[in-house]
Amino acid sequence: MSAPTTILIIEDDFLIRTCLTEFLEDSDMQVLEAESCAEARQHLQNDRHVDVLIADLSLPDGDGVALISEIRASRPTLPVIYTTGHGAKIGERVQLDPEIDRVMPKPYALDAVCQTVTELGKLTRYSA
Repeated sequence: MSAPTTILIIEDDFLIRTCLTEFLEDSDMQVLEAESCAEARQHLQNDRHVDVLIADLSLPDGDGVALISEIRASRPTLPVIYTTGHGAKIGERVQLDPEIDRVMPKPYALDAVCQTVTELGKLTRYSA
């Protein structure tokens, strides 16, 4: 039996983060939660294993795009699902890699996020 997919959700909205966490955990995934850039950095210290990031673009202590750039410096192949509720055109702010990046505008369907996490999680499992 393989280990569950591990997702780090970086989302400052408590309700969104909680609903998404519960849905993914009910889908047999392991979820780490961060409501800020600082918390996300803490989770990723010491090379903690993460298969997929789900990252909001607007965070209370920084920009989600800048945080992902920082994370990608040490984890260049880590898949990311960018989320935004502000209608921002992410393609204008970051160069997306179609192999490992996805964009999901809010509101999004929880089952669509789960399907995308499953798809992206397979990439990290087979490339590790």
